[in-house]
Amino acid sequence: MDDQDPGAMTIGEMLKAKIFRARAVAFGCWLLFAATMFFDLPGLHRGWMVVPFVGFMGAVLYIMWCVNCPRCGARLGQVLSGTSKPNFCPSCGVGLDAHV
Repeated sequence: MDDQDPGAMTIGEMLKAKIFRARAVAFGCWLLFAATMFFDLPGLHRGWMVVPFVGFMGAVLYIMWCVNCPRCGARLGQVLSGTSKPNFCPSCGVGLDAHV
């Protein structure tokens, strides 16, 4: 693929999409966890609240460990989830606006 292809996804867009999907899963699991805590549904065992909690923790761990720089493999999940958004990988220096 050509580096100047206007339809190509940038590294930053790819990483943001991964983080967005993981956050959506985490939020959905958190809502299910809260629902199992606050709504006492007849016939539903309290042990079922573990399932959405594990899903939430899995999404958080995915962001922390699996969102990597495609060039050097450095973990960027925590860096990109914070309040300051870098424009480059802190490990190898590749710009996040570069095409994949």
